[in-house]
Amino acid sequence: MRVRYAIAIVATAALLVPAAMRLQAQTTPAPVLKKSAPPLRGAAELGFVQTAKLEGNTIVTTFQVKNLHAANAIVGLQITEFWYDKGGAPLQGTGDRQRLRAPLQPLDVATITLRSPKVVGMTSPQYKFEQNNGTIKPVKMKVIKAGPNT
Repeated sequence: MRVRYAIAIVATAALLVPAAMRLQAQTTPAPVLKKSAPPLRGAAELGFVQTAKLEGNTIVTTFQVKNLHAANAIVGLQITEFWYDKGGAPLQGTGDRQRLRAPLQPLDVATITLRSPKVVGMTSPQYKFEQNNGTIKPVKMKVIKAGPNT
């Protein structure tokens, strides 16, 4: 009885070895990571194009942003949206804040989408651009063209 089990185990192992070899040969190589540019310290120039639309009861604002610096990356880019009423008072429960998780490489383009619930009395939005290592100088553009890194 033990001999039969031993023969069955050996036969099963012999059948599995070629299948394992085929799977091992089919593995894909690790992806090549792009080298990241050093972070930009101080003031950063950021080009942007903004569009807004109403989806149901939510105002969706989409920013297409481009790092205008040719040698350094913008780290921790964040856009915050604030909404005000006709009198200039900020409205509670409105606005949004989104942050890019990866550094924005030189001349690269990224998209940031902000969502804010529509509230009675909303008249004007204001946007604040921030980064980890300094200030942002936003530059409104008509069209954004992708850089060489994208």
